[in-house]
Amino acid sequence: MTAVFLLSIALAPLTAFACFGFARSMRNRGIGQQIRELGPRGHATKAGTPTTGGLLVLSGWAIAVLSLGPTAGWARPIAFVLAAGVVHGAIGLLDDFRSLRRLRSLGLSAGWKILLGSAAAVALFFAFPDVVSVSQRIPFSSIVLTLPPVATFALVWIGLLATTNSLNLADGLDGLAGGLAVLILIGLLALSPSRANLTATLPLIGALLGFLWMNAHPAQIFLGDVGSFGVGAIVAALALANGTAFFLPLVAGVLVLEAGSVILQVSVYRIAKVRLFKMSPLHHHFERSSRTDVHPLIPAFEWPETQVTVRFLLVESLFVGLALWAGGTL
Repeated sequence: MTAVFLLSIALAPLTAFACFGFARSMRNRGIGQQIRELGPRGHATKAGTPTTGGLLVLSGWAIAVLSLGPTAGWARPIAFVLAAGVVHGAIGLLDDFRSLRRLRSLGLSAGWKILLGSAAAVALFFAFPDVVSVSQRIPFSSIVLTLPPVATFALVWIGLLATTNSLNLADGLDGLAGGLAVLILIGLLALSPSRANLTATLPLIGALLGFLWMNAHPAQIFLGDVGSFGVGAIVAALALANGTAFFLPLVAGVLVLEAGSVILQVSVYRIAKVRLFKMSPLHHHFERSSRTDVHPLIPAFEWPETQVTVRFLLVESLFVGLALWAGGTL
């Protein structure tokens, strides 16, 4: 286990240096993030910030896991987690590439993301039936449930789609998505503290910490969809492979709130033509904004970006604690 810890620690500065060099190269070439016009007006200053930093995070993590895999004794589940991260990272990279090429904040449409994500879930389900069919633990009980194939497929499909897209939604403030991912990974590792999970999880935590060094406000590089989709898929795959998929709504509670806010915002507006939140995802409702043309049903907040990020991370820490309690770890 010494090699796992040392390599994970080393990944933090290595990823930070790699992000620094990558960001400088992108700036020199005039390549950067496009900011959507409907977003908070204070985000206009973020335009042009280098993106796709998640590619460096995923690359460092994959190399580390592949080098450690032979000694982990967890070949098939590790392959499943690797495949999930790489395939979904590729979907995110395609989205980032289209966004940068078209000089727009939107790359792939929501429909295409769902279609490609669904195809990835189907491929992973049939490629790793022995991994995804593991019995799942039920929170706040000692019940271990073995699901029939149809229910297992639904769990894989929903788990991957929900986690990748919700982490993507959370990637709107400096340090938020990366910080949430680190806390969620720590929670999943605490729920299933095996040697194999250490091998698959610790290198990603190390790489994310290095990325966060460059992503702290004011961010010098963004995670990009390649990172949010790839890391989100890794989170879902770890939970599925370890029988803790039903713990995901607890251990990733802030992601549930972020995705839920978008669903509620769209639904309420379509039905009543009024806005429930100042803006969705939820973190924008709390963020300081110069917009005076929006009058949401729920009173809006005017916190600075760094305050929103820190408070959301604190709330996520409480969700992780709740998940550990539900799993009998606390």
